[in-house]
Amino acid sequence: MRNKLCERIINLELLFVVSECLFPAKWEGAWFQSGVRQSILISKNELSTKGRCLHNEGDKYLLVDQKSCYRCVVIHEKHSNVLQYKETFCHSRNSLASLCSYITGDALLYSMFREEALPVACPFRGPMTFSYNRGHGTCSNPPSNVDTCTDDSRLLFKYQACPDVPASESAVEELECLATWKEGSSRYLVGRLHHGHASSNEDRYRCFVYEKAGQTVQGNLNRAAMGMGTMDHEVALPGGPVPEGSAEVYRVAQSGDATCNGLFSPMEGSRTMTLRKVSSPGECRFPNWLTGHSSGGLTWHTLDLGRSYTFHPRNASLHVTRTNTTSSSFESGSMDLQYVPGPEDQDVKILCNSIKQSNGAQTMMTMTLVAHFTVGCRSGFMCMTFYRRDGHVIELQTGSAVSRPEEACSPPHFLQHNTPFLTLVSEYNSSSSSVVCAFPFSRCVSSTKFSATSFTLLEHVMHLLTFPRESIAICRNYLQRNFATLSLK
Repeated sequence: MRNKLCERIINLELLFVVSECLFPAKWEGAWFQSGVRQSILISKNELSTKGRCLHNEGDKYLLVDQKSCYRCVVIHEKHSNVLQYKETFCHSRNSLASLCSYITGDALLYSMFREEALPVACPFRGPMTFSYNRGHGTCSNPPSNVDTCTDDSRLLFKYQACPDVPASESAVEELECLATWKEGSSRYLVGRLHHGHASSNEDRYRCFVYEKAGQTVQGNLNRAAMGMGTMDHEVALPGGPVPEGSAEVYRVAQSGDATCNGLFSPMEGSRTMTLRKVSSPGECRFPNWLTGHSSGGLTWHTLDLGRSYTFHPRNASLHVTRTNTTSSSFESGSMDLQYVPGPEDQDVKILCNSIKQSNGAQTMMTMTLVAHFTVGCRSGFMCMTFYRRDGHVIELQTGSAVSRPEEACSPPHFLQHNTPFLTLVSEYNSSSSSVVCAFPFSRCVSSTKFSATSFTLLEHVMHLLTFPRESIAICRNYLQRNFATLSLK
């Protein structure tokens, strides 16, 4: 009689709290867990594989399924794209506190990864070289390579085979970064691997633990094993974002399956890697007449406004983007445009690698350098020569793509006298003492292709770049004076 009374009291308690137990709204959606065939769905008070939530206290949840299996599930959000939990076995009805007491320190830690996750910026950036070890020795010669894709949430790993290391092989893997977090002194990364052998989520999802050289990863192993350590969401590396071009070394360990189990140190894992930055920091910089004097950099445009070239002085980078301002009347023009390698619909990221020729002054008129470019996840090196023609006008020559930087500016990859020029113009700056007039129009005329239609195109460009009317009028008069055969309306 007494037992039945207690059972009724527990039932009443469960009915009373059922409407109060809801999972956080930001957890709702489909999740992948290794070993579970179907997606795990979280919606309001439902966790598809475990049942519905009856009661919760903080991160502890009392769940019951259709078979009257009651269990305590302790869930921790490591990142908006990663949930980790521990749980009890099935029990009969009982209080949340009583059920949760059955979770022991060595209970298995499960990881769930959001299936439609928005990617995040990867914690390290290429170009880098790396060595790797799959348990049969370190493969370091020849060195393998990793490059950051145009999208900084993707990395391309190019593994080289070492003749004297078993299990080493040539392979290419693309890593899409989905989550980063810090737990104790350890830093974690979850990503999706894309390669020829990845046919399911079990093959794609992998967990990593990493450290930057000079930092010690000696987290509290007990807390790591419990999965209950304190953490910060989307943690940046100490000192803020790592500048591109700075000297960096990372040690990384990768899980052997789609879990984070057993990853306590970057020195132990199914595969360990040591990543090293390719170039030394701070030596290669674009001149001020390319980057401008503001920290935000300077943007240049092709004459048809089809692409924009934005220089970022802080990290010696150049981003080439396609713009949508080109009108249909320009598309039928005959102006020759030289673009950097890659399809026209993809952005290009360029890093200054080394300076080949300059006079060492910020007022110099030319600069030749070796640049590292990335288009999508394809990358390489090329030679670039910039010519300062006016405060608002530069010209650019670009060589062919090569895999080794020392070859970029050598024949036949770069032939200065045979390489066409690309003209770029910047936005008008009222403080400038010069007015764009003789250039770039003079080059167009000297090529015998200049016409009234060409001037209409260039005039439209100047309008879009906010040049004042008097500047355009001066240029019109200049052309009519110097080229009597040109009829401008």
